[in-house]
Formats: sequence, C-alpha cells, structure tokens
Amino acid sequence: MTETSASRSKKRPLRKPLLLVLTVVSAVVAGLALFNRDDYEQADLPFITRQIQGHKVWSATVRDKEQRIEITTTDGQRFHSEWKNPGQARELVDALQEVQPAGGYTIEVSTTWLLLGPLEIFVGAVLIAVLVAVSRRARRFQKDR
Repeated sequence: MTETSASRSKKRPLRKPLLLVLTVVSAVVAGLALFNRDDYEQADLPFITRQIQGHKVWSATVRDKEQRIEITTTDGQRFHSEWKNPGQARELVDALQEVQPAGGYTIEVSTTWLLLGPLEIFVGAVLIAVLVAVSRRARRFQKDR
C-alpha cells in the first residue's frame, strides 16, 4: 500500500459520519421550515374584535402562552393578532363565548414549559440518534488506529 492510498483510507471513515450529520441537519431544518408555516395574515386586535362582534368569525383559537389569537372568518380568510395586556385575553374569550362561532373556538392554556409537542420530541430523538451514531463511529475509528 502506498502512502497516498494509506492516507486516503484514514480520511474516509470521517466522510460518512459527516455526510450523515449534514443530511440529518438538513432534514431537521427542512422539517422545521414546513411545520412553522404561518398561514395567518397579521391584523390588529381591534380588527379581530370587530370581526368577532360582527359574527364574521367561523372559528378561533386563543393561545394564552403566545398571547395570540387566530381566527378564520366566515369567508375563509385567516388572521392573527397578539396582545400585551392579560385583560385583553379575557375580553376576547368573553366575546367568543357570547358569539359562539359556528366552527367553534379553542382556548389553549400552557401552564408549564416541560410539556413538549410532537415536533420537539422528534427533533430531540433525531439529535440523540445522530450523537449516538457519531460517537460509535468515532470509537470504531479510534480502535482501527
């Protein structure tokens, strides 16, 4: 075996884990981009309130943790707005209870950050799998030396 072929064989084991890591990172970034799409158009809170009070809301979701409301109007348009004052959330919920949109409404209250969604669990599992695979490859590479 010549020196150049010996040096090539030593570099090759590192190529596969690096390619694997790059592929996984690319897949995770692409997945996050797809899951984090926001199809709601930004609107101010008074506009959202007028839509609710005017019975023009088909469905609504109040997200307490993000201080955000998302509505779908009766003509299919989708809007979202944020609030700063906690009292505004109560006013929105009261208005929704009074109007009772045809498609219903949801109030999401998150009390702890420890509850993880499916996306966070998936990303965590992928990262752990990548770390385990890379550490195994590194151990094998060190044994072959």
